[in-house]
Amino acid sequence: MTAPHRRIRRLPSALLTLALAASGLTVTTGAAVLATAAPAAALGNGTALTPPMGWNSWNSLGTQVNQEQVVQTIDFMAANGLVAAGYDTVTIDDGWSLMHRTGQSTDLVRHPDGSMQLYDANGNPVSGTDGTGLDPTTGHLIPDPRNFPSRTVDGQTVNGIEYLARYAHAKGMKFGLYGTDTYTTCQGHPGSLGHESTDAADFVAWGVDYVKYDDCPYGPQIIGPDGHNYYTQGEGKELTRSMYARVQTFQRALDAASAAQGRPRVALSVSAQPVHSGVPYLLAADDPARTDPVILAAHTPAFQAPGYAPTGVWCGQVANLCRIGGDRDSEIDGVLYNGQLRTALEYPGNVRPGSWNDMDMMFTGWKYAYALWGTPADTCVCHKPFTDDESRTEMSVLSMMASPLISGADLRTAAQTVQHRDGYTWSTGIDASSLAVYKNRDVIAIDQDPLAQPATLVGNPPNSATAPVVLKRRLAGGDTAVLLVNQDGGAARTVGTSLAAVGASGPGYSAKELWTGTSANVTAAGGGTISAQLPPHGVALYRLSPLPATIPATVVDDGRYHALAAGGTGGQVLEVEGTCSSPVGAGADVNTWWPTHTSEMWTFTTNPDGTVRISDNCSTGTHAHTVLAAGTSPGDSAYLLDHSPGNPWQEWRVLQNTATGALVITNVATGLVLDTAGPAAGSRAVTNTANGAAPGQSWTPVS
Repeated sequence: MTAPHRRIRRLPSALLTLALAASGLTVTTGAAVLATAAPAAALGNGTALTPPMGWNSWNSLGTQVNQEQVVQTIDFMAANGLVAAGYDTVTIDDGWSLMHRTGQSTDLVRHPDGSMQLYDANGNPVSGTDGTGLDPTTGHLIPDPRNFPSRTVDGQTVNGIEYLARYAHAKGMKFGLYGTDTYTTCQGHPGSLGHESTDAADFVAWGVDYVKYDDCPYGPQIIGPDGHNYYTQGEGKELTRSMYARVQTFQRALDAASAAQGRPRVALSVSAQPVHSGVPYLLAADDPARTDPVILAAHTPAFQAPGYAPTGVWCGQVANLCRIGGDRDSEIDGVLYNGQLRTALEYPGNVRPGSWNDMDMMFTGWKYAYALWGTPADTCVCHKPFTDDESRTEMSVLSMMASPLISGADLRTAAQTVQHRDGYTWSTGIDASSLAVYKNRDVIAIDQDPLAQPATLVGNPPNSATAPVVLKRRLAGGDTAVLLVNQDGGAARTVGTSLAAVGASGPGYSAKELWTGTSANVTAAGGGTISAQLPPHGVALYRLSPLPATIPATVVDDGRYHALAAGGTGGQVLEVEGTCSSPVGAGADVNTWWPTHTSEMWTFTTNPDGTVRISDNCSTGTHAHTVLAAGTSPGDSAYLLDHSPGNPWQEWRVLQNTATGALVITNVATGLVLDTAGPAAGSRAVTNTANGAAPGQSWTPVS
């Protein structure tokens, strides 16, 4: 039996969007008549201090995930450098438990719409859409023994979930498990609503380090007494307690269980769908979302209840990870500006150590298990794997936004992941190029940066789905990350920005492109531009590091001729004394700048040993691009000779001051610095002992 690729949707989000948009009002429902409660403190449980990294079973294995597959995944991640790179958490998603708890002998009763049958105090079935009704289930969640059989570890028999937690821990990894704040999970298994203390205690006892907590309120449409259609919002306590309150209850239960058992606290990831809006008139008067100052400050639209959408406002107070958008599929647009990027940019306040905006599982390296995209058996673009360029784009955007890096790919070997269908055979195992994307340590460092400030948009929002996007992110230690994004999937584009636009106000930066590893210097004096030719759906991700006070001069190897003005001379420039017609061996001096005089034009070329030769632009019988040479002692004249390769008196080191753009030109043979004998026109160019206060030792390109 094949599992559905994506989780069943909880309600028609398009209809809900239309309903909310039609209301057009902003109010704070019911808050004014309630007593003031203590504000909810931001969650500080000491976990997830950087964005979590790891793997989740859903995208590749769905509800058919089993113990053997998870063991294979743990082994693969440990053996192939993923754990060492930081991907240390392996999480089992929906479908791991039986359809009933230990208190029942049969599966829970569900309505055709997926909601659980609730009962009144006398045992009579009720609809629950008025907020009443009792959950009949009791006892503990039961790992499905068919997929997660019990094992004996160190002489002790443990259930299949605890076994996997121990196995992960033995490999230096953490273990995650799925639950929901509703009566049933998205796939119809028992949820944790009303059983928070029991489930939290079990999870902690089993060794769970991380919980993915979903929100799946099934049920019929609800028409309120006001005549408004609230669509599917759930039943019973799903209607009387806000999502905020239900998540908070479970988070506190986790902390209490950890304290009682003497175990580390558990990280909580809310995978809630923010399309749910609640039913205001059914929300309990004592629900903490009604008086939470953060929620009230953001305002609650009409026909919505506080403590639902948007999760980016309040989620960090009750959880470590917060889904801010719906489920993504394998179309890169879902992570670009018209997808989850725009939403992430709206809620930077939810990002801090211990609280992260979750942009959903990654599709880098993912291959659909139930059909082979591009064949007659499967033409749905939602099943198309990412290109390598799109994979780099996905990881770059998530890293810039400090989003968790949770892979949904099949992280197993090709032999372990062979698929057969309609005469085709293929593997869903991750390939080498995708694995390399995940393990790029420079990009991971952006995601995990301890300053914990997400990226912001550079310039105006894009005016179309294909227009380029530029992001900037401040990093610890004074560095800046800059991401250039080509959102056009059909054409290559040049995308660029400037140091000024990204707030890099220093005179110069080393710019390392993190996917290619290439570096270049970008200086304000050199124009300060950052640009790249990008393939369709491609990116360039730069880390800008401030340069020291001096850098190799930008005039070196630029292929141009430059006039050099000496400091303190009123703009006099270096020239071949007597112009290009003078004999070889003539000295150099400073004189009035004439843009047409080739005797005042110089080019800088790197020698094989890394030094620089400085050649004039003369082309005569006496000076045919002769090179500048130095005398032996301080005060000796600089002069022009034919090039003699390897002659250190003709070799120079040229450094540029990043603040002023001025050059300091030092002879290799003597260590003396190019200077002037005086400020007047005709003064000889000499070499002298280095003196930072000597104006004549500062040379500025003027052309």
